[in-house]
Amino acid sequence: MSLSDKAWKHIRERHPEVFRYRGALLEVATKPQLIMKGRHDELKAVKFLDETHLGPMYLVVVFKERGKRKEIITAYFTSNLGKIRGEVVWRA
Repeated sequence: MSLSDKAWKHIRERHPEVFRYRGALLEVATKPQLIMKGRHDELKAVKFLDETHLGPMYLVVVFKERGKRKEIITAYFTSNLGKIRGEVVWRA
């Protein structure tokens, strides 16, 4: 799983609440509780985090598979699993 400088800049600017969770972001991307497929062939790795500075939240890491490579596009928090758009394709 790769996180480019461009993607990290996007996350820092558009989702600053995720900035301090870079380590968790990579963990969620590689060891999610579930994976959802989005409308534009992106995948969303999701994991519930009991403790964040925002309280208990789901961390969603959006990525694309490009051949054997997986590239992170963005990441965000949500408190409501139902608000994540897409179809569940895998669950731990």
